[in-house]
Amino acid sequence: MKIYVINLPQSRERRENILRECARFDLEPEMVPGVDGGSLTREQIRNLVFEPEANPLGPSEIGCTLSHLEIYRRMREGNIPFALVLEDDSVFSLDPRPLLAGFARKSANRPEVYLLTRRNNIHIGAKRPENIGGMSFYRGWNGFGGNGYVVTGEGAKNILRFQTPLKVMCDDWKQFALHGAIQFFVCEREIVGLRKELAQASLLARDRINNDGRARRRFFRRVRKMAPLPLRAKYLFRKLWHWRNLRRQPNWEWAADA
Repeated sequence: MKIYVINLPQSRERRENILRECARFDLEPEMVPGVDGGSLTREQIRNLVFEPEANPLGPSEIGCTLSHLEIYRRMREGNIPFALVLEDDSVFSLDPRPLLAGFARKSANRPEVYLLTRRNNIHIGAKRPENIGGMSFYRGWNGFGGNGYVVTGEGAKNILRFQTPLKVMCDDWKQFALHGAIQFFVCEREIVGLRKELAQASLLARDRINNDGRARRRFFRRVRKMAPLPLRAKYLFRKLWHWRNLRRQPNWEWAADA
């Protein structure tokens, strides 16, 4: 399977971290230069994002999202059926090779995303899980985290289409699902975690802390309302039907310091 890793060229410690992690399991990733959102001009941001005067995404969030979109473009241009996407502060909690072998035997003709992290993701507990490489994946209801996931080529194309212009963060999986771009699935176990000292020092984390939460919620609520009425009605029906069976995963546990 194709493996992409996002890394800002100047972030050498983070690059060494992810290359060391991949070497543990004989994985050969393709490094994708990350977009430094802080270097974008106001005019560039205005041309890239949806409703720039109201959009609450900070520069680092925009840069991170553009980096993921670059991966989707590479998948589209190379006709890549599946890809494992990693960020440079990631660590493997489990050996990923059996899972990657499982995806190699799976059809990639649907727009899907499989989350390998644990970010208080919520899945539908009553649904029968899908087994891939010995791991159970449940249909997701809400999910966040872009530091470790598998995406199909069709899913990459659909997210790329929805995010032109850029509307939400790269890991707003529920938003993508609500708009019909993808279906996403949550793994029963954490396969990809985060290196504590690297993740806490990220500019992206600071962007999210510093933004006005209420303004963000209002804006993203408006984006949700942009979804076609049949999709919003379907979402509401599923919410009413499954609300007793929603299961929240515990948040991640930081990886031990190297």
